[in-house]
Amino acid sequence: MEVLVRKSVFLLLLVLLTGASFAQTTPGFGQRNARTQDGGYPDGHFPDNRELVTKAKSFYVYSDTFFMKREQLESSLLGRPEFKAWNLQVSGSEERADMSIRVQRVPFTNHFTYTVTDRVTDTIVMAGAVDSLGGTVYGLIADEIVQKMAALREGPSPPSKASTN
Repeated sequence: MEVLVRKSVFLLLLVLLTGASFAQTTPGFGQRNARTQDGGYPDGHFPDNRELVTKAKSFYVYSDTFFMKREQLESSLLGRPEFKAWNLQVSGSEERADMSIRVQRVPFTNHFTYTVTDRVTDTIVMAGAVDSLGGTVYGLIADEIVQKMAALREGPSPPSKASTN
């Protein structure tokens, strides 16, 4: 009986130590993306949210929930006329994107939260929450993100046909 207890304790310690080592070495979402040590631009200034959103040209979508696939939000964003007018892209590579969109679901609810983070400065430029039943969460999140971007960008500015001639 005593040998069984010792083996069980040893196995438990081994599992705990292994888990602790992975927790310390595995970077989380957005942690491996800091490009500067101080969080600002190389010239030293810290841009505001309007400047960050206006300069952003590409987005990476990360879904932390089984109930919304990232491809659904990517498709919904790319289908918005404002997204097309601003010539924005969705990247499949987190390292190449200017902004990261992270979606999470509060357990045992239909409440989804999202954050939009600038990768260079690690600044959260937008955040929100939507309640969704029946698979409409990606459309609601895309609508909110585009509305907030429009407010920061002062509305969509599609090229007019008169100015291109």
